[in-house]
Parts: sequence; structure tokens; C-alpha cells
Amino acid sequence: MVFQKENFKNSIILILLIGFLTVSCNSLGIPLEKKRHLPISPTNGCEMKSEERTYRVLFLLPIYTHVLDSDSSHADQFVLESKSYAKPWDIVVTTLGFLLSFNSSTEIKVYCPKSVVLESIKREPISDTSSSKLAYWRSEGQTSPIQMVSFIPDDYKITEESKSKLVSLSRDILKSEESFKVVLVGKSQTTGDLAYQVRLVKRRFDEVKQVFSKEAIDENRIRTFISDRETSGSIKELVGDTPSTIQIYLIKE
Repeated sequence: MVFQKENFKNSIILILLIGFLTVSCNSLGIPLEKKRHLPISPTNGCEMKSEERTYRVLFLLPIYTHVLDSDSSHADQFVLESKSYAKPWDIVVTTLGFLLSFNSSTEIKVYCPKSVVLESIKREPISDTSSSKLAYWRSEGQTSPIQMVSFIPDDYKITEESKSKLVSLSRDILKSEESFKVVLVGKSQTTGDLAYQVRLVKRRFDEVKQVFSKEAIDENRIRTFISDRETSGSIKELVGDTPSTIQIYLIKE
């Protein structure tokens, strides 16, 4: 009788495990992040999707990625947008690997054929692209940033007003005919806990990068620089510049 009960329990566990794995393969799971990679609206030709699962250590470094769908050839296509999810399988892997800082997530990418993307860009109004003349940094006396974004004091949360500025700047950069590098400059106080202040500035950099990434600005085009708050008397302080601001410069590539 005891043996039958044990077999019954094992059968229930096996059925639940099989059911859980089945749901893991089919369910979208918990939405984590959505990125727009191209500044165009989805068209009828942008319907091909690819599903990829990535395993990471230290919650950031990818160590293995594999495509879950059968069609993995996207040589003649651009990624329009991507959505990251924590599927049930990812939740299990992340839970089991929590102590080892090991996790997993699934990303669904929407692809557009290159011909569709190029045709969509050609249909963009000419006036929108020609009117974008961005000021960029020059070595001869040019010290003013193109934009400054503000954060809550002693916090890395960006203000809504500054977020709107970043979105507007991102669209101007994408519309520009010239290619730029985006340089983020943050300042830390020379007194107090220096390590904490450096971490705070880096978190603010990450917040700005996240807004840029959602607007299809490639992170490889973004550079960061941390300077001291104290400046020499020959350098004029910018109006509105505080330790809670990040300055943004554009440099021609």
C-alpha cells in the first residue's frame, strides 16, 4: 500500500513536470523589456519572428544563446523590435541558479526584410530629415553640451521632463544625415563616499542608455565619462549644472 502511494506521488510529480515544461515552451511568460531597433512603424512585411533564449552569469554576461524556432536565417533582414520575457523555464533556471548569479531569459525578435525597411525610410517626409541640424562638439572653445538631463538628488531615477528631452534628442540623432558618437559626462563630488558617488553616476548613465536604446540608438555609439565636481577657475560653470545632472555631447564620427 505504501509502495502504491509512492508510485502515485511520483506519477503526479512527473505529470506536473511534463505539463510545466510544455507551458514553458508555449507561454510568453512575464514581460521584462521591449526595445525598438528601427525608427519606423511596423508594416505588413514585418511579420517574421525569431525566439531566442539566453543564459547569463552574474545576471549580465551572456554565456550561451540558442534559437528556439526552426527558421534561424535572417541574413537579409533587420531587427525591427525585440521583447524580452521570463518564461516559466527561465523562471525555474533563474530560481535554481540564484545563489550562483545564473539566470535565463527569452527574447522574441520581429524581423523586417531590408527592402521593406529601405522603402519605408524613403517614404519619410523630406522636411523632417532636412530640418535636423544638430550642434556637435568642437575642440576650439566649444564647451556647451547639446543637452543636460536632471535626476532626483542622491538617486538614479530620471525626471519625466529629462526623459522627454532624451526621446526628442534621440529622434533628432536618428533623422540626422551625419553620424555621431554620444558622450555622457557625469560629475561626482570630491568629498564624501567616492565609491558610492561613482556607482550613482554609473547608474544614471545606465538610465540614460536605457532611454536611448528604446529609441533605437545603438549602445556602441554611446561613451561615458566621469569627472570631478571641482573645476579650475579658468572653466566657467554651466547654468543648471549640478551633481544631479548628466551632460550630453555629440561628436562626429
